[in-house]
Amino acid sequence: MNYGWDPLAPIWVVVTLVSLLLISSVLRFRANRLGAVARSLAALCAGLFLLGPEAIQQNLQGLPDQVLVLLDDSGSMKLGDRSNLRDQALERLTAKFEDSGAEVITSRFGDNESSSLGEGLTTALAGMDRSQLAGVFLLTDGRVEDLSTSALTQLPAPMHALLVGDKAREQDRQLSWISAPRFALVDEPMQLQFRIDDTESTALLPLTLRIDGNIVQTQNVPTGQTVTINVPMKRPGERIIELSIPTAAGELSTRNNGITARTNVIRDRLRVLLISGEPHAGERVWRNVLKSDPAVDLVHFTILKPANKVAAASDQELNLIPFPSRQLFLEKLQHFNVVIFDRYTYRGVITSFELAEVARYVEGGGAVLVAAGPELAREGSLATQPNLSYILPASPIAVADETPFIPTRTELGQRHPITSALEGSDDWGRWLRRIPAEAQRGQVLMETDDGDPLLLTHRLGDGRIAMLLSDHLWLWARGFDGGGPHREFLRRLVHWLMAEPELEEEALIANLDEDGSLTVTRRSLSAEVNPVIVRTTSGDSQSLALEERGQGLFTGGATSIADELVRLETTLSNGRKLTAAAVKERGTSREFAAVTVTSEALEAPLTDLGGGIFEVQRPGDADIAIRTVNANRERKAGANWAGITRRQASVVLSEARDAAIPRWLFALIGAGLVFLAWLLESGRLTRNRANSVAA
Repeated sequence: MNYGWDPLAPIWVVVTLVSLLLISSVLRFRANRLGAVARSLAALCAGLFLLGPEAIQQNLQGLPDQVLVLLDDSGSMKLGDRSNLRDQALERLTAKFEDSGAEVITSRFGDNESSSLGEGLTTALAGMDRSQLAGVFLLTDGRVEDLSTSALTQLPAPMHALLVGDKAREQDRQLSWISAPRFALVDEPMQLQFRIDDTESTALLPLTLRIDGNIVQTQNVPTGQTVTINVPMKRPGERIIELSIPTAAGELSTRNNGITARTNVIRDRLRVLLISGEPHAGERVWRNVLKSDPAVDLVHFTILKPANKVAAASDQELNLIPFPSRQLFLEKLQHFNVVIFDRYTYRGVITSFELAEVARYVEGGGAVLVAAGPELAREGSLATQPNLSYILPASPIAVADETPFIPTRTELGQRHPITSALEGSDDWGRWLRRIPAEAQRGQVLMETDDGDPLLLTHRLGDGRIAMLLSDHLWLWARGFDGGGPHREFLRRLVHWLMAEPELEEEALIANLDEDGSLTVTRRSLSAEVNPVIVRTTSGDSQSLALEERGQGLFTGGATSIADELVRLETTLSNGRKLTAAAVKERGTSREFAAVTVTSEALEAPLTDLGGGIFEVQRPGDADIAIRTVNANRERKAGANWAGITRRQASVVLSEARDAAIPRWLFALIGAGLVFLAWLLESGRLTRNRANSVAA
């Protein structure tokens, strides 16, 4: 039996009216105490009359207790025999709950890439009445995430976990990052820190390091501790770093036997040595373009007098410093990324031995640019120095020709990264001087109207050299005859000399999105390219044909790649192989970073909820007893039993309402109290009593 109210007026009206009546009674208390008490009782009776107390008779139906069973359906649960063990344990638990009269509700959580327990629990509870929840049972391998959600921390019932998998017999090797820098400097060692965990406790394991799919080194490293290796980065650009270890016999998963990282390798500073043989109008263009780049350290010398001219200025007069050729070419040359000879001619300042050092500098990986003027065809030019001329792409065949011409790109130049991106070729302005020369080696990217070479590039060993056979690039900078893209031209030329990856003639670039979409970009000087072989870490491979999208640019792609890492390989026309690698931005899947059975993540939250952790290593291990325990009990599990709480939830089928006390009775009592108060306050009752006493 329950009680309620059926007010005849709004509550605030009833409260206000009763309050006024009580206040009036209190004010008359000193005048007539008995009358004030009668007034107060009449006010309360009036309030009850207006509120209308009711007796509520409900017809209730009891609801069964519900037990929620959460099934871990993540990728790691598909390893070994875990799925079968989980399903068998579910059957036995369901039978036990049904025998006790509890209703079983099952729900799944997790996917191939994650196992969010908090999200799965929230979704399951959304379709349940929490007043019926008697307990939660979790069938998992213990590799779960998202344990701090309110749905987990505020459960009204105990939660128990059944760990599925044979912890003692499962084998796994785990390779994990401790530290992998996102940036590194060229020619500086990059420090990688990682850890190898092996269930077999092998002391040493061979580790293979790959960069962009190419094996860099293999070495034995210890397990069970943090290992640090230093990797020198020789070239700038984005690099895919990959570490891998061999697979153990009977290993659960090989997906955590390799880890990857995306690293951007940059130059600290670009050091350029510019040597101008004489002052001229184009000298300032070189200086302005190079100085405008904040990443460039420019060292510029202009040769104003030959070495045999004696300085005869006094201390009070301005004098020229001797050119430090020995320091530059014998001691400091390797510290420069690019050496530019701008209209330089031999004047005894740089010796033939020092020029030979320049040639060796190029062969060892350095870069030289020769920006020639009329001096190239004269006696004493760089083309006549045997210690250097053998590396030059061209040699002069006549004196400077001052016939105006418009620079044009060759067919090869339209595909080459240096010149293919130069825009507005139809509106380029004229140059007024060129040096006729014969191309001896390398590639001609730009030429004059009559086909003479104008810009040549050449690779020599690991180094690069370029020649520009005109000193009138400055006309583009001045806007003469419409000008031209002088700044972009020089920037791309210098950066190609410094081996920037985005300007490589033959390049293979790949990007793997989080949704598994692979995009492949291939740059080539050839009109046709070979297909690209795509290999995944799971062992699958496919041949990917590329389509030409522009001059020297080919693209292709694939979809639905589940692996986190793919390696790509293609063959050039000369037989050389190009390799690349692509990794998903999110890195190695957290679901497969560690796959062995563990209770570490579940111990704290299950202890707070009073639950227990049980192991299911083989069929029949889930034969635990189910007990009904008090909800206030702190510990709701034992060594071989798990507790659920009795909820005793119910639903109202019907409801009958009757007045607890008839309203007419309230009215009669209230009227009697008012009449009594009138008698007491008017004195009639007291006079009648006095008269009776006198009689």
